[in-house]
Amino acid sequence: METELELLARLTDEDWAGANPLSSEFRDDPYPSLKQLRKRSPVNLSPIGTWRISRYDDVRRIFKDAPTSMTLPDGSNPNFDPLDRRGSFNEFMLNKDGEEHLRLRRLVVKAFTRRALENIQLEIDTAVDDAIERSLKEGGMDIVQDLAVFLPSQMICRIMGVPERDRLQFMEWTAARTNAFFARFLPDETKQRVRDAGAGMADYFDALIKERRTNLGDDLLSELIRAEEDGDRLHEGELTAQAIGLLVAGFETTIGLIGNGLRAFIEHPDQMDVLRQRPELLNNAVEECLRFDTPILFNWRILTEDYHLDGQLLPKDSVLWLMLGAANRDPVRFSCPDDFDITREDVGHLSFGGGEHFCLGHQLARMEARTAIGAFIRRVRTPVIDYNKLIWSQSFFRVLGRMPVSFA
Repeated sequence: METELELLARLTDEDWAGANPLSSEFRDDPYPSLKQLRKRSPVNLSPIGTWRISRYDDVRRIFKDAPTSMTLPDGSNPNFDPLDRRGSFNEFMLNKDGEEHLRLRRLVVKAFTRRALENIQLEIDTAVDDAIERSLKEGGMDIVQDLAVFLPSQMICRIMGVPERDRLQFMEWTAARTNAFFARFLPDETKQRVRDAGAGMADYFDALIKERRTNLGDDLLSELIRAEEDGDRLHEGELTAQAIGLLVAGFETTIGLIGNGLRAFIEHPDQMDVLRQRPELLNNAVEECLRFDTPILFNWRILTEDYHLDGQLLPKDSVLWLMLGAANRDPVRFSCPDDFDITREDVGHLSFGGGEHFCLGHQLARMEARTAIGAFIRRVRTPVIDYNKLIWSQSFFRVLGRMPVSFA
């Protein structure tokens, strides 16, 4: 019998209706093929049995109204590696529904409110200023490593209570761990790296939680322990699972937002000029960065009932891939969707998802991006990307690994 990996290996771009998520062309620039998918087959049954939904209104409708779950009826996830147990995302709030999801979300939401995050704005400002000051003296920087990674890794470790000395280790673990979201489709050697990263993070947080129980601090991990003591007990492994999931989700995607966003600005110098002349557009500019090149090209839902969409019956238990990258460039929703335009009056993208699973860390991501992008464009003139050294990371998300720039 043909294995799943053997099936994936023999599938062609045509089998994928021109949008093969495993191809190098898709990785480098997915938007032309997503455009074709949206035009040719907007409700598309992929060759591996998942439904890809690529129009804005359809994706939004599913987020808002469709009867969906994050898991299959037996509680398993259709994308996860069943052998990946240590540090698994199965117990993370993202993989829960209903009351279980709300219970876990309530435990951490206080750490990500606008008021709570205002306390670290000064730290964000300082980290960004330090990074840009160094780069100006050196005549250039690697935007990803020196800014897009440096900033969110510092902030999420600060929020979670991970000591600075351990930050580099977590950067390595996190890049590998993001692939757990779709590990079912990965080669065996990659799956093993994902498992190893999960085990390493779980061992680390188990030890850190044990330490915090005797010496509580002002970090999120301590707050979760206090919540336990106040009666909202977490099941075995839940505390570690939330810590891992929050660190991964709060770090890796923001790298993509800052890196992809600054790449878009550098490749559209007219928009850099607009923002310099009209700094009040900074908030809108960050939203346009999220729309134009989202760090998360697609996520998933599972139907709990039969559902009709675009004249087609999507059966109960169907796995839906919601193609955020395609929806964010739907011409029915956005005028000139392939243009990067920070003056758009309505940039209502779907990059943070929707429904009850709307991204918990969106305020933090926006704060970090506003600070990093705003400062870079304000202080750096005529940056030039070295495309020969531009590489993608090994993350599941749309995140660059390197983007060196020189300052002309």
